[in-house]
Amino acid sequence: MSSFSHAGRIGAGLVLALIGLPAGVASADPGPSSVTLAAHEQPKPARPTLEAIKQRAARDGIPLEQAVKDYISTTAATRTVAASAQPDGPVDTPDVMVDDLHAGEIEDLTRIAAAEGIGLTAAIDGIAWQGQFEKVAAQLEAEFPADFAGAVKNDDSAWFAFKADVPAKAVELARTLPVRVDLVGDRGFSERELSAAAEAAHTAVLADPAVEDAATSYDVRTGTVIVETRSSAPLSAQDLLPRAALEAGMHIQVTQVDKVSQPEDKYIRGGGSLGSCTSGFNLKYIYSSTKRHATAGHCGQSAATRTYSNHSTKGGWTKVNRVWWHIGAWGDLSYYTVGSKSPTRTFYHDWNKTRYADDRSPMPSVGTRICHFGITSGGSCAKVARRDVSSGSMRHMVVMDKDISEPGDSGGPWYYGGMAYGIHFGLIGGKSSFTPAYLYQNRGYDVWHR
Repeated sequence: MSSFSHAGRIGAGLVLALIGLPAGVASADPGPSSVTLAAHEQPKPARPTLEAIKQRAARDGIPLEQAVKDYISTTAATRTVAASAQPDGPVDTPDVMVDDLHAGEIEDLTRIAAAEGIGLTAAIDGIAWQGQFEKVAAQLEAEFPADFAGAVKNDDSAWFAFKADVPAKAVELARTLPVRVDLVGDRGFSERELSAAAEAAHTAVLADPAVEDAATSYDVRTGTVIVETRSSAPLSAQDLLPRAALEAGMHIQVTQVDKVSQPEDKYIRGGGSLGSCTSGFNLKYIYSSTKRHATAGHCGQSAATRTYSNHSTKGGWTKVNRVWWHIGAWGDLSYYTVGSKSPTRTFYHDWNKTRYADDRSPMPSVGTRICHFGITSGGSCAKVARRDVSSGSMRHMVVMDKDISEPGDSGGPWYYGGMAYGIHFGLIGGKSSFTPAYLYQNRGYDVWHR
């Protein structure tokens, strides 16, 4: 499609315009109804098993990571697992809990800790509560759609904002989180309105004949619509936001870049090889038992038939046929038949390592840690930097805070623990990006999970 750039990376941008209200009227300033819940007054999780493992690690002089791994493997070896608990057979990640932490989540936390050099204890303290945070954010967005103005997770705090007063329900829900929580009122606009302003700006930019490609997102904390564009002439941001949006406290920033977006081309289960792409999760039709195999839309666009291959320890391959592909309002998605293999609710989270998908996430919040597997890069994790991003004709994309992917990773699974998040696209703004998996519901499908 003409809106895609198929080579290169995004270069450093030149900010062309930043338009908004004077600093004294900036919507990022806390409103009079703002509430802060101090960290020391928030509930803390009780993890007696983890504490015992920490004591053993200190006594034996071994890293906590090794002690936790030993506990999980020993516990798994001594337990009998009911067949109903593993409907598609055994996987490499055992169903062992360390207090409230599943072995799959601990595997991801260990990977994040190693990559960021923070240690497993710090990773657990800073990240393991994100599931609670996501539930609170989703509930607030669902119950107060006209007032919810965004949510951001930091390692040691959470931030929620509202167009007008902070609802009492928001304070009640925020009191369940184990960290400091800032609830900001009187923002002047909702996230829905900020998203609509970003969509209007994106449409206007793409209509300019000088524009070759563009990606548009927004920052809920500053109320800024961010447009990255590749164009043959400088653009003026003056008319991209209506006066009502500016008066509400929104801003717009237009940046000229070298490249905007880049797809990454190069039993059946998610994370296997599809030739020049990676396979995503298996899907189930909501109204019947029909199964399909997910991957990226541009992978489906480029090949009507592909060869699916398991990793080496599982072995085997099968031909799969494209059923549907899409690049547009529902992101970058496609699905294929499952060939001669039996579909499962499992996926590869690393080379030759399988895990069950246990749930499927809605649109993730900014600050959420999510991991990815690609047939070229392997497994790695990053943090959500932008959500509900428009890039070219694609909508509702999620962009991470760094590039952790390579050509050939397209279509691969994004996950955290057993939670399925999305299908890998490639790069937007030079950062790894994916399509949220919930968008398959527009076709009557959803991630097949336990």
